[in-house]
Amino acid sequence: MERSTVELRKLMIMSWLKFELIVVFLLFYRISYSSNFGNEDDKKNKKFFSIVELGIYKGLDLSTDYPSGISGSDAYAKSLRLVTGYFLNPHLSAGIGFGADRYECPGANTLPLFLDLRGYLQDAKNTPFVFFDFGKTIVFSSQAQEGGNLFDGGVGYKFFVWRKTCLITKIGYNYFNNKEWTWQSTDMTSLNPAAETYRWFYLKRESITFSIGLMF
Repeated sequence: MERSTVELRKLMIMSWLKFELIVVFLLFYRISYSSNFGNEDDKKNKKFFSIVELGIYKGLDLSTDYPSGISGSDAYAKSLRLVTGYFLNPHLSAGIGFGADRYECPGANTLPLFLDLRGYLQDAKNTPFVFFDFGKTIVFSSQAQEGGNLFDGGVGYKFFVWRKTCLITKIGYNYFNNKEWTWQSTDMTSLNPAAETYRWFYLKRESITFSIGLMF
């Protein structure tokens, strides 16, 4: 009964946090859109910007303290990320990102909220760049899992395919650490383990990422 009450409380807190995160992102998106309205920047490297990205992650490694272990050979993920930010100068931008990541093998739905930093090699319409994302994720499931830490880093290329159509391509590395992945017993031999043998087990994921996005 006590564990059920704790899980219910955590679910309520996570639901409220997800609502707050969505509201915060919509506010930032609105500010970015308003600031970009009428902006005639032909290089897309001044003032406010917004990016919508779709990504595919291929699992590199999984690690856990769960006794039976887990295989990472089939792990992958699908990602939708939205970033709104500001160019501090033509070579450096900072922003806030929000999205939805679906991890598979094992499955988990996450809502990442992160700081997005990008460094551009040239003050030009078409230019390579490096990126770093740092943040937290919220995991939503019937087990009331906790969120974890998120890190992304890699290289990309910003280029125009039409006069005002700017695309982003990226390849990088994704790290996600879920401290409360699964609630299981440490007694692997009993058919009816004692309640005190149950605990949370962590799961760390490492992936190579490929993504494409639209910048406006």
